[in-house]
Amino acid sequence: MRCASTTRNNTVPQPSPQLLTEIDAKFAAIGACDAATAGPHWGAMHKLLLKAKVDSTSLLRVIGARDIDALTRVVARLHGEKVEPAPIESAAAPVAIDPVLLQTALKTFRRRIKFSQLDAESKLARSPLSGGSSRTINSMVPPREYPLEVWDALVQLGKLRREGQGFYALTDDNSQAHW
Repeated sequence: MRCASTTRNNTVPQPSPQLLTEIDAKFAAIGACDAATAGPHWGAMHKLLLKAKVDSTSLLRVIGARDIDALTRVVARLHGEKVEPAPIESAAAPVAIDPVLLQTALKTFRRRIKFSQLDAESKLARSPLSGGSSRTINSMVPPREYPLEVWDALVQLGKLRREGQGFYALTDDNSQAHW
């Protein structure tokens, strides 16, 4: 049996007025601060939208990508407004990204994966059940200082490869080479 407040189209259940005011306040806080300091606000918004029973798979895309336009559409739907779907972008049209930005992003990725590997190797306590073999870190979630388009461009250039579930790894031919 279906809940009376949901429909088959792209609407969500109507949340309580108090929850709507909390969502509006957090939405205003996300819009008011810059991307570097908005992290805690996005986390709080994620919790509020889960309370409002927004579809978790679409919610992950919105919150994970920190897409303010998609968040605007979700909040408008919560208020009962009819919202047009997001425009579908052509995958054939590549986004022009500054090569210097790509270079610094790749350098940051290499540095962070190297530090993660060194941190894992420096652990004194190893499990006696592991056979003493050390673990190697080959992939990681890319730093959030750079947009997802930068990491996708580095994949298209062959500098990185997708490992699945948001993880990226250096390509074998590029793991020690410089730009």
